[in-house]
Amino acid sequence: MVTITFVYMFCGLLAGMLIGAVGIGGVILVPLLIYLAGGDVHQSVAAAIFSFLVSGIVGTLIYTRRGVIEWPLVKNLTIGAIPGTLAGTFLLFYIDAFFLKIFIALITIASASRELLVLKRPLKKESAFCVSNKQFVLVGFITGALSALSGTGGPLILIPILLLLSAPMLLAVGLSQVIQLPVAIFATLGNAWNGLMDWHMAVSIAFGVAVGSFAGGQVSKRIPVETIKKFVATLLLSSGTLMIVLLFYQA
Repeated sequence: MVTITFVYMFCGLLAGMLIGAVGIGGVILVPLLIYLAGGDVHQSVAAAIFSFLVSGIVGTLIYTRRGVIEWPLVKNLTIGAIPGTLAGTFLLFYIDAFFLKIFIALITIASASRELLVLKRPLKKESAFCVSNKQFVLVGFITGALSALSGTGGPLILIPILLLLSAPMLLAVGLSQVIQLPVAIFATLGNAWNGLMDWHMAVSIAFGVAVGSFAGGQVSKRIPVETIKKFVATLLLSSGTLMIVLLFYQA
């Protein structure tokens, strides 16, 4: 029991360091739990999303102090995210482990590809940002559902959607921090209802994520952000590709 606890903490620590350094490391947590800790994929997704309560609280406090969070937009996102998250947890319970792992692998690869493309793409002027309240509710629903299915906290899904809608980057990042809270809370409630929560795993990971996020933030001050982002993107791409290879090799 002691050994597996430290393995869970180590997985959370690694993911937390990536989150603290560049903000995109949460997607690596479920693959780590599956292949390093030997966790069940459904329980790993449930435990991972619970742990993002930590990063959500910290991120919300930081961006609130900076005054960049548009709270009326948060309200509309949350209205959509709550039913979306609950729908995602319902589907999670019924999706076969093989297809769920494929989905998570593809999400990991997509995240890596996006980061690599952003690094190569020159900065462009932001277009006008105009999204209705109903559209924001829909964005929240999609974010909640896909986050609950993949075990990611919300930023991985929300930020690309908002950028496609021409949202300013700082606004998108701020909203993505806050959305982690309703997603994590209602995903945890849904997963607990479905009997998918391994609380020992979840609490151990959350502790690791908390420590790792702080450490990652300190590391990012000493290493160029672009260098860290390239490393993380390459790591995610390799992890997602390896997951798919192993899945079809073991099938």
